Order: sequence, then C-alpha cells, then structure tokens
Amino acid sequence: MASRRAWKLQDLNAHGANVNCLALGNKSGRVLVTGGDDKKVNLWAIGKQNCIMSLSGHTTPVECVTFGHSEELVCAGSMSGALKIWDLEQAKIVRTLTGHKANIRCLDFHPYGEFLASGSVDTNIKVYF
Repeated sequence: MASRRAWKLQDLNAHGANVNCLALGNKSGRVLVTGGDDKKVNLWAIGKQNCIMSLSGHTTPVECVTFGHSEELVCAGSMSGALKIWDLEQAKIVRTLTGHKANIRCLDFHPYGEFLASGSVDTNIKVYF
C-alpha cells in the first residue's frame, strides 16, 4: 500500500514587486534565496515567515540567483548584465562582475567553488575564475 505524504505550504510575501527567481541551498536544504523586480536579493530560512537578510546593490531587477556550494556566498544576476556576489557572514558585496551586455538569465557556481558561469540574452556565456 502506497503511503501518502502531507505537504505543508509556506506562503511568503517575498518582495515588493515581482519575484523573478529563487534557489534552495543544496548543502543544508534549509535556506532559500529570492530575487525580484524590486532589485533586492532576500534570504529566507525554511519554516520561518520573515526574511532573515535583504541584500541590496543592484540597480535593475534581479533575474537569477544561486548559492555557492558552502552556502556562504550568494550570487545574483540582473537585467543590467551585472553579477554581484555577497558574503553572507559579512552581509556585504565582495565582487561585482561585468561583461554581459544584457539580462543575465542563468548562473551557477562550480561544485567546488573554483569558478562561476553565467548566461545572458546577449547570446554569451561568461566563465569567471
């Protein structure tokens, strides 16, 4: 007989405008990062109602977000073509990467944290070492 699993819904008021992207932390599975049209990157603890950290610095809407492998870094790509990397322990931007001429639509860290790749509607992929 198949067992039924109950799913609990968590409803978050995540941003002041459209939510464009999200990523779950793969290491702990207990954190979530979101990006929105309000140009913010928000960090959430799964099971908690309130944002635990709001990161600013983008001047255009955030289109994609990802955690570094250890969940100590968050990277977000924006409509302007800029990437920003935050150190979550210090809650500050540690790098701003440019090079794309249009919206960054996808990005990912290497599993061992040695480089970052991004893709844009400018038809280019950038790999940052």
